[in-house]
Amino acid sequence: MSLLRVSLIGFGIVFCSVYGLFQINLFGGWAWSPAQPEYQLMIVGIYLVMGLMMIFQASKDPLKHILFIRFVIYSSLAHGLIMFYQALIDTTERGHFLGDIPALIIAAVVLEILLRKELAKS
Repeated sequence: MSLLRVSLIGFGIVFCSVYGLFQINLFGGWAWSPAQPEYQLMIVGIYLVMGLMMIFQASKDPLKHILFIRFVIYSSLAHGLIMFYQALIDTTERGHFLGDIPALIIAAVVLEILLRKELAKS
């Protein structure tokens, strides 16, 4: 099994776990304040669907799902960078530099590197 497939499954599990991660608020690094249950539910729904698609579709044959994998990469990067800016301007949200911000950027970078390696092999 390729590292890209393993990473898609691993990050897919993390994406499916977003609701649980919102409950873990170490250093204020996952849930934003004030709590916004409607917003959180939308995020949970989107990341649950992306995670399930990563696990049950893209990981089976990554090269047939390049567009979806690129969507995961660039949407994660965009989400992480927007949160980075928000945490910079709102001092009460600095804990996110230790939580969801690096998680999204790491996922994007790892998937991009592994996708490029997989494409180079084909």
